[in-house]
Amino acid sequence: MSTLIVPCVGRKIMNGIPQYLNRHPNGKLLIERSIEGVFSDKYRRVLIVLLKEDTEHFDAESIIVQEVKGYPLEFVLLDQMTSGPAETVYQAIQKANVTEQVVVKDADNYLKTEEVPQGNFVAGLDLNTWERDVHNLRNKSFLIVNEQGNLLDIIEKRVRSDVICLGLYGFKRAADFVKAYEHLNDASYPISKLYVSHVISYLIGYSGRVFRYVNSIAYENWGDERLWKDMQRDYTLYFIDLDNILGSDGILTESNKEKLEVLQNRGASFIGYTVENEEFKISALNILQEAGLSFIKIIYGCPYSERKELIASDEELERKVIEL
Repeated sequence: MSTLIVPCVGRKIMNGIPQYLNRHPNGKLLIERSIEGVFSDKYRRVLIVLLKEDTEHFDAESIIVQEVKGYPLEFVLLDQMTSGPAETVYQAIQKANVTEQVVVKDADNYLKTEEVPQGNFVAGLDLNTWERDVHNLRNKSFLIVNEQGNLLDIIEKRVRSDVICLGLYGFKRAADFVKAYEHLNDASYPISKLYVSHVISYLIGYSGRVFRYVNSIAYENWGDERLWKDMQRDYTLYFIDLDNILGSDGILTESNKEKLEVLQNRGASFIGYTVENEEFKISALNILQEAGLSFIKIIYGCPYSERKELIASDEELERKVIEL
């Protein structure tokens, strides 16, 4: 059995609260979205590492307990900010008395791997085969992988390969992490901020540990403002004018089908509307379902007005009334 550690002490504030307490477009807290892609019944414990400040000012622990169900959650509370990610993991291992295999997962992304990894491993993404853009590469760690699928090295914040690290790391023995961190934290090492990647590099180079590369098949990142906006764009709710998309004959062209599929596959949702009657709605729904397109709802009997607007706040509603 393993322990999954999810550090949430990076002090990323979004919408006035810690980033991990914001909601994914699917409605779940980001912390749950981060966990769900990698969780399996092989994990005996899931340690959420928080700053005490977040529990006092934002009620973080209570909110997570109330909303995130189905995981063996435990909380490790830190009195103050650590010097870096490696120290955060080190303190979590020590405070929670972790002695078994440990897996560390970044809180600001979602990923799913080809297999449920065990032992020493690092999850990554091959940029040669990944079809979507990955932004801000200079802030990534890069993996050097040999032909056998083993890591030769992991390099922080410098482009050295076509494979990036996604922030999921496995250690067969928690004691390996502890000993390596304590060596690296010595004053003789000129590293001011220790990352988990530094610990792995040390274990490979000085302790002879073998770390396996694990490929990821799904990936989302909301780690900065641009990435957050990109994800919101992917999960846009579109209002589709079916009178134009299907035409007067009620036919979905192959071209329109393909374009809607692209949006849907990236996470988009659809609500359709039409000026026609319920009979047209039922026919349209059948056409769309046969094409593999999922619509939340189709609204029929809409007015012929050429202007449609979305009002999403009290302020917008007031402004529209003033503009009359």
